[in-house]
Amino acid sequence: MSVFRSGEQPPGWCELTSFEFVELSEQPLPISITAQKQRLLVTRGSCRLTGARGAQVFSEGQFADMDTANGPFTADSGDGTAQILVFYGRWGNELGGCGVFKLAPDTPVQVKGDPVSYPKSTNFDSHYHDCDEYWVIIEGAGTVVVGAHSFKVEVGDCVAIGMGYHHDLPEVRADVKGAYFETTLEGRKRFGHLWEHTHGPADIRPERV
Repeated sequence: MSVFRSGEQPPGWCELTSFEFVELSEQPLPISITAQKQRLLVTRGSCRLTGARGAQVFSEGQFADMDTANGPFTADSGDGTAQILVFYGRWGNELGGCGVFKLAPDTPVQVKGDPVSYPKSTNFDSHYHDCDEYWVIIEGAGTVVVGAHSFKVEVGDCVAIGMGYHHDLPEVRADVKGAYFETTLEGRKRFGHLWEHTHGPADIRPERV
């Protein structure tokens, strides 16, 4: 696992090479294509993305993949304001999920996830994936667990989670809003939250620590 911020170099194994937040207004803003793969995720409000093939409006939690064949692109938020998160990298064509999640303190209840030995004050589940995953903290702060490591995160942090490593968000110090991006599916290529008690042992990639 690793935590990095916009403008910092992620570990070499990461398919996500960088990311940035962009604030939008009604004035169209050019969005350049600067990476092999590029994805725009709306994290607040609504965004109109205009390219060579026309325009489409995306709401919070929705995303669009961008490439040079469909560019150049501009983005605006109509008569309001919006925020987008742009991911840059080199992921493949078979991907997991992507979107926005929210988490507040709650009394832990029996959830579907795998059992844990650390304190919990949320109902988030401990799980793994058949892909790498990246969490970007948009609002709030909390404690993240990846494998045997526990660390605190805050706004602007990106958590890089290697394939097969259990991960959890067991505690929040302020209500968390985050973005998630599950990149290239590998191995059995299952999508969604996976648990050892249901789906079997995780396929851990040791080089992705």
